[in-house]
Amino acid sequence: MKFPVAFTQRLSFISLLFSFLSACSPYEPPLTVAAAPWPNFEFLHLAKSLNYLPENEYSIYELSDSTSVIQAFQSGQLDVSFLSLDEVLTLVALGIDLKIVAVIDVSTGGDALLVKPQIESLSALKWLSIGYENKAAGALILNEAFNLSGLNNQSIHLVEVKQSEVKDVYMQENVAGIIAREPQKQQLLQLGARELLNSNDLTFRITHLMIVREDIVNSKELQITNLLKQFYNARYYYLHNEKQALTTMAVRLQMFPYLLQESFKGARFVEPKDALTSLSGSPSNIEIQANQLSQFMTQKKMLGRIPNDFKSIISTRILERVVYE
Repeated sequence: MKFPVAFTQRLSFISLLFSFLSACSPYEPPLTVAAAPWPNFEFLHLAKSLNYLPENEYSIYELSDSTSVIQAFQSGQLDVSFLSLDEVLTLVALGIDLKIVAVIDVSTGGDALLVKPQIESLSALKWLSIGYENKAAGALILNEAFNLSGLNNQSIHLVEVKQSEVKDVYMQENVAGIIAREPQKQQLLQLGARELLNSNDLTFRITHLMIVREDIVNSKELQITNLLKQFYNARYYYLHNEKQALTTMAVRLQMFPYLLQESFKGARFVEPKDALTSLSGSPSNIEIQANQLSQFMTQKKMLGRIPNDFKSIISTRILERVVYE
C-alpha cells in the first residue's frame, strides 16, 4: 500500500519534531546514593543487583567507611546517605541542610569492643592500646567501658582508626583491642577476638537513618520515595530468598555468607510503619534521641553548634508515601 506524499511528509515532520523536543529536554542526573558497610544498608546494594533501581535514575555507591560518606555528603557529591544518628548530627553541626526521612535500624550488638584472646576483662586493658573511630558510637562504648572498669583516657592509649582499617589495626601486636562494627566484627571474631562489650549494653541507642539533602526533598520526592520502596522490596526479597540474597551480598563484601548472616543479628530492623512512628509526634522519638545524644557529644567536644529544634531536620512525607500509597 502506498501512502500519499503529503501524509509521508507530515509523518516525517512529526518524527523530527519529537526528536528535536527530546534533544532539548534538560538532562536529569541520577540520584547519587551511598552508604558504608553495615548489614541492613546492604539492601540498598541488593536492590541495585536485582535491577530494582534503574542506572539512569540512581547511582549507588559503597564508600569504605562512614567518614567518607559524611565528607561526600558535606561536599554535595551525594543526594542521599545512610548514616547513624550521631553522624547525621555531625553534618547538622557543620551547617549542612538535610532531612531525616527514614529510620533503618537500631544496633543491638553490631558495635562492640573486641580484644585479643589473652585479654579476659576490661581492667586488663590498663596501660594498653585500643583502636576506635572518633565518633559517638565509639565514644559511647568507651564511656561504658570506663564506667564498668574504672579505666579512663589516662590509663589506656587510644588509637584513632577508620572502620575500613580495623582488621589491619587489630592484627598489630601493639594493639590490645578495637571498637568495630558489623560486618567487620564477624571477621575479627573469626581471628579469635574476644567480645567484652557491645551496643546492647548501652543506655543510648545507636540508630541508623536515611537522610536527603534538603534542597531536593520536594523536587525529587517521587524518585526518593521509589528508592526507599525498592530498599524495602530488597529486604522482602532477602526474607523470602535468604540463601540467594546472602550469597549476592557476601560476594560483594568479600566475606562468607554465613558470617554475613550472623552479622544481621547485631541490629534490629525497623519496619516502615514503626519508622514512621519514630519520626512522628511532638516531640518524636528521634527528636528525643537527637537531643540526648547531642548533649553527650557536646560534653565530649564532638559537636559544635546544633539546632535547638530537631523537628526542623525531620520529614515524614517520604515514609508516608511508602506506607500509605
